[in-house]
Amino acid sequence: MLFETSQVERSTNRLVGSSNSAGNSDSNFAVSLYSVSSRHPLNVRPSGNSILQSDDSFVRSRQDNLGKLARFPDDLIMTLLSYIDDRKDLHRLSLTSRFLYAFLYDEEIWRKLCTKEVHQESEEETMTTWRGSWRCTVLHLDEKAECKLQLVDNELCSDILYRPFQCSNIDYDKLFHKLSLDESKQPNITSYDSVPSGRLARIQESYLTIPEFNLNWHDKPFILTNDSASRWPRWDLKSLLERFPNVRFRQESVQWPLSLYGEYLQNNKDENPLYLFDCSSVAMKELQKEYTAPEIFQQDLFRVFDSKDSSNCRPDHAWLIVGPKRSGSTFHKDPNYTSAWNTALTGRKLWIMLPGDITPPGVGTDDEESEVTSPVGIAEWVISGFFNDSIKIPECKIGITFPGECMYVPSGWWHSVINLDDSVALTQNFVPPPKLHNALNFFKNKGDQISGFKPKYVNNTIKDLLSNGIEDPTSKLYEFTKEFQKLPLELQNEDCGEISSLPSMPIFELFSELMKQNGKEDELNEGLKKLNKLEKANNGPGKSEAWEKIQLEKSNGFSFGFESEDEDDDLVEDNNEN
Repeated sequence: MLFETSQVERSTNRLVGSSNSAGNSDSNFAVSLYSVSSRHPLNVRPSGNSILQSDDSFVRSRQDNLGKLARFPDDLIMTLLSYIDDRKDLHRLSLTSRFLYAFLYDEEIWRKLCTKEVHQESEEETMTTWRGSWRCTVLHLDEKAECKLQLVDNELCSDILYRPFQCSNIDYDKLFHKLSLDESKQPNITSYDSVPSGRLARIQESYLTIPEFNLNWHDKPFILTNDSASRWPRWDLKSLLERFPNVRFRQESVQWPLSLYGEYLQNNKDENPLYLFDCSSVAMKELQKEYTAPEIFQQDLFRVFDSKDSSNCRPDHAWLIVGPKRSGSTFHKDPNYTSAWNTALTGRKLWIMLPGDITPPGVGTDDEESEVTSPVGIAEWVISGFFNDSIKIPECKIGITFPGECMYVPSGWWHSVINLDDSVALTQNFVPPPKLHNALNFFKNKGDQISGFKPKYVNNTIKDLLSNGIEDPTSKLYEFTKEFQKLPLELQNEDCGEISSLPSMPIFELFSELMKQNGKEDELNEGLKKLNKLEKANNGPGKSEAWEKIQLEKSNGFSFGFESEDEDDDLVEDNNEN
């Protein structure tokens, strides 16, 4: 229950939690939320304010404005309204009462309607100009000239309606000002032992060699810095707009010209702003030629999937990212157990990171992590107190990348990102040699979670391999080519992670064979050796019947008097990663 004015600080501090809690010594950066900077534009109040109204007047006002809908809770009313898919009907309904006007002032209803229309019609017909809100854009209204129906004080008290407005007005720059100031003063380090508790290490790019990275840093998140102003492209939204105003980029569920997205970025009221995340536009193909990844990240074993012809089956792995302040990504792990680097070109990015074996507060998963659920958006996650809960965890790492700094995300790590400013960034996924066994383990033992591979290109790659002399007709590679012939044409270009009806892909076998064909048999053998240890540690497929018998006898009280030589520190580390 939220309150407005003088009570909001006490209420939200209770929700967010105390900054003096034990745990991570970095908990002094816990946020303390204050009321939003302005009142709801229609004078909707948080539900806690209803105690200031008499029950009779509250009920009477609700019945007068909602009729028979008044008997339903607000969340059910919103659900019912979401089924109306005609913009004119929604607009007429919004003008029947002040309450329904407030319910249909919600941006998410109009955003979903607009997205649905984009998929039903040509985008040129539905979206040409951004008018400051989804509602005004869909209805072709002038936002500044529109007369908004005002509510009487405490007439409509609803967290369902107020909370999205609160989230869309969250001031991250204010909330994380202390952390941002402290991060701007953090020096580069040369040893992980000197990193402040709960913080991300900053390392000079010229210091970190490939052997040093492979030995000591491949499993730790860190920020790579560089003193050279020309190390990365000097792109910002203005320069990109000058070069590619009419190019369509992918923004989540829509694909707009950059000029239209630029209008949206500068003026929107979304609780969760659209995030441009593009890998395949004509512009991105050109931009990829204008930068070079840091040397330590160029050891990419996933390159064996690359090809310049039709047999290139590598999943998308390089993206341009553009987003307004308040945008970002909720907690996730990168696909296919890949590692990633992410360079901020403009704007600051706040990173919250946790090892793979610690589920982030506010996030739910099943045992296999095939299903991940989290709050609706980042602002809701912060306001609900989960940021403060996270930084109390000793293993949690937080940090801010400033323009020109590059974040390294080890495979398997949970991470969430909040854009503190309007942002332009580059990111790529890759598999460094020390992480090969983790990728192999993922492909072999978590086939239902593989994503990004498309049947057509996997089949083309397998056919090339078969034509080069692989002669085992019982292999999974042969089996897949037979299954592919039965696949409908409309599914051949689908992402295997999005369509459950696609045949199982032999990515483990394909990856292994491509490693051999590309002269990386030594790396493969080393990766398979570590994979075998990892499977034994996880009581997985690598354990023999004899091993299982020994373990059964031990559980019954009998022991040969020795432990497996595989139960060493490195194995424990790999086990925790998975």
